[in-house]
Amino acid sequence: MKKFGLLLFSALVAFSISAQEVQNVSHGTVYLKNKASDNWYIGLGGGTNLYMTKGENDADANFGDRLGWMGQLEIGRWNSPNWGARVVIDGGLIKHVAGAPVPDEQNWLGGHLDLMYNVTNAWGSYNPDRVYSLVPYLGIGYMYGLDDWKKPNPDGDLFKHQNQTLTYNVGLINNFQLSKSVALFLELGWRVMQESFDKSGAAGDYEYDSMFTGTAGIKFGLGGKQDFTPAELMDYNLINDLNSQINRLRAENEELRLRPESCPECPEVQPTVVEEAVYVPNVVFFRINSAKIDRGQQISVHNTAEYMKANPNAKVNIVAYADRQTGTPEYNFALSEKRARAVADALTNDHGISSDRISIDWKGDTEQPYAENDWNRVAIFFVE
Repeated sequence: MKKFGLLLFSALVAFSISAQEVQNVSHGTVYLKNKASDNWYIGLGGGTNLYMTKGENDADANFGDRLGWMGQLEIGRWNSPNWGARVVIDGGLIKHVAGAPVPDEQNWLGGHLDLMYNVTNAWGSYNPDRVYSLVPYLGIGYMYGLDDWKKPNPDGDLFKHQNQTLTYNVGLINNFQLSKSVALFLELGWRVMQESFDKSGAAGDYEYDSMFTGTAGIKFGLGGKQDFTPAELMDYNLINDLNSQINRLRAENEELRLRPESCPECPEVQPTVVEEAVYVPNVVFFRINSAKIDRGQQISVHNTAEYMKANPNAKVNIVAYADRQTGTPEYNFALSEKRARAVADALTNDHGISSDRISIDWKGDTEQPYAENDWNRVAIFFVE
């Protein structure tokens, strides 16, 4: 059991270190890496315990007479929406009914290091506002037995020749979130310890006793961020299209560079005076089957808003499209409407542009403004 305990302890420590260094990935979704000071919490709770041996179970005693009390303090951190680790310090009173040589009551102090797994997030989807979460845990710990809160061997050293044991802990935590920084919990646990911990001196078929625990309490966030932010990954098709456009422009530049510097004499052209700045239509590209404006595309909305602020009389018409190679015509028509309205809402809500200066239109896949299919998942600004 000691070798297994050392192996489990090493695995828990390795997890807590490595989780700080890797990007958070949960249920196929990549999350932005939080600061080391984020996602910490502290919890305080109390409850009861039930010591389990054959002698305890066979004793003629009421169930209530076997229930002791306990309290616990825990500090933990969630390294991703699915995985976390915690340190628990606990202690209390164990009631025995097995009879001599087992004492009627026994105190203990101890703690355990646990690896936690949020089943609700892992098997479902991450929702930072979810009220209930089920969290199984597995860990290793330590218990120090006391007689009336005094060491059993008063003449011995603090640890040498005293009643102490390693423990192996499993359990279920039921979390009830009240806010991002406050939650209630109900925890049911089971721990295994050496058979000699209750001072029975009995040698049976097994080398361990066990104890069921039940606690309830409250948890508080320790400052910093308490949730996780999904990373907005760029559409690879759009990246490839933009790279192709960049390569084409580079080729054109190279062709221009190779042309002779001299040019034929041309007739003199009178300069044209432009009274107002010419506005080049701006675009917002969308991912496939999406009307959400990616963070990288918000610059187009920003630039249009800045132009309209600099030209108070200007109005803009937003025309949205969908690509013809995906979706039905009916679906694409509705999708392009959502895209047009999303861009218009961004101008009004995020940049303060009056809705009276904005008009929208949507074409679905009936019109394709670009030869590249993927470019047609787009909303285009036209200044009027």
